[in-house]
Amino acid sequence: MPGLAKQLKKGADLVGVLLFLATFAGIILQVFFRYVLDSPVAWSEEYTMIAYMWTVFWAAAFMVKEQEHVSFDIVYDSVSARTRRWLAAVALVFLIVAFVLLLAPTWDYLEFLTRRRTSVLRIPRVWVFGVFFIFLIAFAAQGGWRLRGLLGRRWPDYV
Repeated sequence: MPGLAKQLKKGADLVGVLLFLATFAGIILQVFFRYVLDSPVAWSEEYTMIAYMWTVFWAAAFMVKEQEHVSFDIVYDSVSARTRRWLAAVALVFLIVAFVLLLAPTWDYLEFLTRRRTSVLRIPRVWVFGVFFIFLIAFAAQGGWRLRGLLGRRWPDYV
């Protein structure tokens, strides 16, 4: 499994890099058309916005380690390792429950968006905002994996 996990991580990182490059290319195209050719195009702004949104949610779900996410940890850092273990476990339970509860309404909204398209590129909006559903599943799964680790024998590795 560690070999498979490494390959999946490399694949997710590659997708993230490609999404970032797509965003960067969109910005460069916007600048080129607007300031060099003096002929701004509407599609580049929409394209860049979509690519950026996918980049942010993809990176948050698959590329950024949990320890690297922004957190408020003044209390967490000032307590013992055992207390940290239980604080992290309780926080993860709340996070997992919240994200799982968000799945149904998000799916509902995505179903609504199947009938809508973006204004310029005419891309189905479900494809634009579907990355949020992927993010919810991935983040809840990662929280479940860490919770499992915190409740196991090797819990200090997960604190």
